[in-house]
Amino acid sequence: MRQVLVINSSVTGPASVSRILVEHTVQSLLDADPKAVIVYRDLDADPVPHLTSATVAGVRGVPSSDDELASQARSDELIEELRAADILVIGAPMYNFSIPTSLRAWFDHVLRPRVTFSYSERGPQGLLTGKRAIVIEPRGGLYSSGPAKVTDFQEPYLRQLLGFVGITDVTFIHAEKIGFGSEARELALTMAKSRIAELSVRIMSGEAEPDGGAPSSTGGIDFAAIMGGNLKRVFGEHDPGRRLVAIQELYAHDAILHEPDRSVQGHEAISQAVTELLDHLPPDFAFTAVRPALGHNGIGRLQWTGGPPGGPAAVTGLDIAHVELGVIKTLHVFLDAPSA
Repeated sequence: MRQVLVINSSVTGPASVSRILVEHTVQSLLDADPKAVIVYRDLDADPVPHLTSATVAGVRGVPSSDDELASQARSDELIEELRAADILVIGAPMYNFSIPTSLRAWFDHVLRPRVTFSYSERGPQGLLTGKRAIVIEPRGGLYSSGPAKVTDFQEPYLRQLLGFVGITDVTFIHAEKIGFGSEARELALTMAKSRIAELSVRIMSGEAEPDGGAPSSTGGIDFAAIMGGNLKRVFGEHDPGRRLVAIQELYAHDAILHEPDRSVQGHEAISQAVTELLDHLPPDFAFTAVRPALGHNGIGRLQWTGGPPGGPAAVTGLDIAHVELGVIKTLHVFLDAPSA
């Protein structure tokens, strides 16, 4: 029976995007596995105190005073919750380009030397391995790509904190541009919920991760699924909302699409480029793989044709993708020269 630890850190109440998506994640996980045990930790309703000179020895040293012993007891409680969890769900809205201070206080109590991480001649090593984490990241603006990306001190920080204790299997769910009005907020919620539903099914079904043993030529990458999915769900999808969800699943945040006449970077830019392409094609135009994609050592290739269903090919081409950590990092699109 799997245990899920749910951490909320939003201070804006039950209508916050963070709490809505966290609860949607919990329900999606339960739909996929009704026997899962859910443990809640609300850092707004029951805040973890910030460490001070009177309490820090409870986490970082040898406690002796009543305050220090109380700090250690609180740290023990939080660490036991985390250690017992198979899956961690964190609601982490972006506050001032980073995370809520309540969430930082929680990390200050669970990042504990010799308990959740250790040091050796090889450097730090996390001691809470074998867990999966889903991090919900609502953001008022667009930070996963574009000029504001350099001011995202939220996701890299969370990835580092979780990885430091050994939690490296982390999926970040973005809900961006929620400050751009009600329509943008609803679109962000819809796309995030769609991705959460698919992710929850994969997690609760026990979908195997790439083989951790000896490396293979493919590195555990399913090139056929990734590149075939890109051809169908990105270049074959006319609905911008569904296409963007697919791009978020199939592409890295800073992925680059190289077309013969231009290059674009980031999820929204890639989706816009596909929109412009499809706007110039007949409604029944479809892209079809000639055969499943093949690849090795992180590079995949997929030969495709395009034209009306059942009709002659109007164009043929080749996609070359650089895949890292299961998502497309760069995609080069090559068009064949027209037949003489």
